[in-house]
Amino acid sequence: MHRAHDYRFLVERWKAVAAKTGLRLEKLVTVGKHNLFFLRTKSLEEGNGIYLSAGIHGDEPASTEALIAWAERNVSQLRKIPLLIFPCLNPWGLVQNCRLSEDGDDLNRSFHRDELPLIAAMKRVVGAHRFAVSMMLHEDYDGQGLYLYEVQRLKPFWGEGLIQAASAAIPIEGRMQVDGRKAVAGVIRRKFDFKRFEKIGYPEAIWLHLSHSDRTFTVETPSEFALEQRVEAHVAVIRECVRRVGENGAGKTSDFRRSI
Repeated sequence: MHRAHDYRFLVERWKAVAAKTGLRLEKLVTVGKHNLFFLRTKSLEEGNGIYLSAGIHGDEPASTEALIAWAERNVSQLRKIPLLIFPCLNPWGLVQNCRLSEDGDDLNRSFHRDELPLIAAMKRVVGAHRFAVSMMLHEDYDGQGLYLYEVQRLKPFWGEGLIQAASAAIPIEGRMQVDGRKAVAGVIRRKFDFKRFEKIGYPEAIWLHLSHSDRTFTVETPSEFALEQRVEAHVAVIRECVRRVGENGAGKTSDFRRSI
């Protein structure tokens, strides 16, 4: 029996990881009855590093479970990697197994709404930071395999390599269209469309792409697959992403490059 919707248990696991690495799990904001947290490693500098987030949709539990699983498996290296981690952005939704927040907001369509306490708090923490890579972990009820969105910017693109690294855990999505967008071997590579996002609201990935991230990925596992498979797929994508950042020198520390 898994505890993927147990937010208090999730926080305890993150506190244990922080204690083992000598890092601090910092309070981000209180929303309703829940305290939200973030973790920032000491090697993170203003122009480098990796942004990781999970759980903005509460009915996508493999995202939060995978992020803590990856951290628990890499305790000895974690503080050497330049990271900003948001472990769970919608704890009420996670507990209730609900996509939306307690106030009925789709938080992943709300990054233009600075009046929301969560959005305002995240923007304060990120500040003027620029990340080498930002990665948001998600799930798709209609998914038939693993896929990701890559917002077009830097070449060579990484999407195909990230997907391939996780294909042993879950097959790659075979559909040629996902939510009306062209998909090729599990990769949806999109350009920014102002009109579209003015209509539906701004996702986390687009906010990061516009102001804070050189490479931006939204990773989607099919939620009808076994939880263990979905977790392993997300973990594999994170691991490959961290490896690539280290190899490309975007971590800016030799300790980081040696640690992976």
